[in-house]
Amino acid sequence: MVMCCVLKHHVCLCVLSTAVLAGLALITAQTKVYAESLNCNGIANTRATGKAGDRSGDSDKGRIECDGRGMKDLSGKRTIDMKDEPSNPAVKVYNRADITITSGKLTITDKGKSSEPAIQVESGGVLRLSGHVDIQNVYKGIVADGQGSSVTVNRGKIGVRAGGGYVIGVKDGGKVTLVDGVTVSGGGNNTGIEVGGTGGTVTLMGTNFTRVRNGIVFMGDKGKANVSGGAGGATISLVNGGVGIKMEGTGRDNATVMNMTINGGRGTTTGAEMMGEGTLMLNMVNISQVQMGARVSKGKLTVMGGGIQGNTMGVEVSEKGVLKVMGEATIVGTTMGLRVAGGEC
Repeated sequence: MVMCCVLKHHVCLCVLSTAVLAGLALITAQTKVYAESLNCNGIANTRATGKAGDRSGDSDKGRIECDGRGMKDLSGKRTIDMKDEPSNPAVKVYNRADITITSGKLTITDKGKSSEPAIQVESGGVLRLSGHVDIQNVYKGIVADGQGSSVTVNRGKIGVRAGGGYVIGVKDGGKVTLVDGVTVSGGGNNTGIEVGGTGGTVTLMGTNFTRVRNGIVFMGDKGKANVSGGAGGATISLVNGGVGIKMEGTGRDNATVMNMTINGGRGTTTGAEMMGEGTLMLNMVNISQVQMGARVSKGKLTVMGGGIQGNTMGVEVSEKGVLKVMGEATIVGTTMGLRVAGGEC
């Protein structure tokens, strides 16, 4: 109900009833949640516009953006070229949207020079890619940002271009899971996995990374970070000059790498490098074919099981670094197994 009265100077004062105000609030809330959704209706086809509420479905060539709570399944073959909208991710899920792309092939490429990630999930969004995924020549692969935000990839390929960023990035509680059979490649000078903020979790479940300069980089300043190869283990193969696992955090963060193989191949590679002030635990991690097995100049490196084999030096501890070995861990260096120069072992 609306009541109006005319005051002096021809000013009209209107009073809206509680029911009308509630209705307007609901409409505003719904508009806020769904206004940005794009190609998040259901089945992809050549006829649909992909705009929110389009009953004909989604465009088979447009980027995907899902905003709002609730669960939804998307299907159909989709091909997204990021050059068409370079300022946006190819797939974005946020505001607690729970999305599963159930079938059909999802192809993401970038024939331009977008610096956005192929897939970005944030603010509690959940994305499951159950069909085949082919992500190639992008600047960044997958980003999961924030507590409750997660991405799961069941099968396919993920590749970033030379000069690009990381393949997988998590921060502030985000999670990414790559199921066995997913293959990952860098452009030769990229980072495989980057963990920032208050940490996050990456589970690889048998996935292999190739052509990355830095395998795993921890950059957080607090919190916990976990990278696991799952029950089957995972392998990261480095290019010349690379580092397998690098701790760069400035705070007292705690990071764990479990069931992982770091393969340095040839050249001047380093298995693990402690440059931050936190604690890094290597649990059943095997490092081989590297020039330097591990270098600890700050923080604390704990080795539990597994082995570190350097072509010249096994482990070097210096300055404020601390090394702790637990269980049946093996440290081998062709020239020297362990060198302590100012640190603690």
